[in-house]
Amino acid sequence: MKKNLKKLGIVVSIMVSMVFTTACGDKKIDQKAVDAMVDKYSAYCTLGEYKGVEYEEVKTEITDEDVQYQVDSLLERYATSTEITTGTVADGDTVNIDYAGRIEGELFDGGSAQGTELILGSGMFIPGFEEQIMGHEIGETFDINVEFPEDYTAELAGKVAVFTITLNSKVEKTYPEYNDDFVAANTDQKTVAEYEEFILNTMNENAAESDANYNKSAVMTAVIEASTVNEYPQKESEELIDETVKQVEVMAESSGYDLQTYVTVVYGMSSVDAFREYVGEIVKSYMTEKIVVCAIAKAENITVTDEEIAAYKVTMMEDLGITDEEVFYENYTDEDVAYYALAENVVEYILENATPVEATTTEAAQ
Repeated sequence: MKKNLKKLGIVVSIMVSMVFTTACGDKKIDQKAVDAMVDKYSAYCTLGEYKGVEYEEVKTEITDEDVQYQVDSLLERYATSTEITTGTVADGDTVNIDYAGRIEGELFDGGSAQGTELILGSGMFIPGFEEQIMGHEIGETFDINVEFPEDYTAELAGKVAVFTITLNSKVEKTYPEYNDDFVAANTDQKTVAEYEEFILNTMNENAAESDANYNKSAVMTAVIEASTVNEYPQKESEELIDETVKQVEVMAESSGYDLQTYVTVVYGMSSVDAFREYVGEIVKSYMTEKIVVCAIAKAENITVTDEEIAAYKVTMMEDLGITDEEVFYENYTDEDVAYYALAENVVEYILENATPVEATTTEAAQ
């Protein structure tokens, strides 16, 4: 499955991530062709407000806790474990258990496992599960009674279950001393200070990129919602739907499935018609974005240079893990690349002229 393009925080990234492609070929594109593309798609649109768009800006702040989490993760990788087979277990202990859950005396799907490691008190399991293991002897087999939360999956929400627990062992971990010698031996940095500065800088860079993509998506969504697409290029849309379904059918055959089975297993669709309708909605989103992007490019005389197109192709190939241009052009044309690069310039313009409001601070994802 193809990766999302890092630099596209807009609807078109969905197309790439879901292996939906446009027409194949290696047709070269010049500036006249770019202008023709802009003229063609902009004609379908009546623009709404696209300057001064208000959006809730996201600014992620990296905290000391975020850095410490990364340090702890490193220490965890080099920790040694000792299995304890006697004694009782308590809050905070890491235990190894087998469990089998029953509802009204019957085993249920997903309710049984063997050799599961669990930190008691971590909240990894439903309320009451971990607490009832605390205080038991290692080697003991016993039953606990729990009730699934109301916001759990529909099949289990609110139901009472009996779990038979076998407490196999307790795992005690010994962590290495966190100092300059440890850092120098196990990272590319030489000291604790250098390592933590590296973590902070890396997390800030990742957060800035993620925030920028989120904010671009927010303003682009607002502009699209404010605009009116008067009609769609019907023939092109149908061809894209057909090409996508055909490509997925080839993938199904290569995996030993018929198309119906494949779209059910992979996409959760009840039928090929439902899948085609689903593809149609994504194609419509893609076309809507392309039409609005081209309309703004025409209104503001936003262009894309040959150098930008070439650079964007390099980025696409890197992000998609493609090293062979022939393979790349089996899925994309230069017009596709020119559009993606143009879209980036248009979204940058919209964001530069937008108005951030009610800025929020989010903690970095761990």
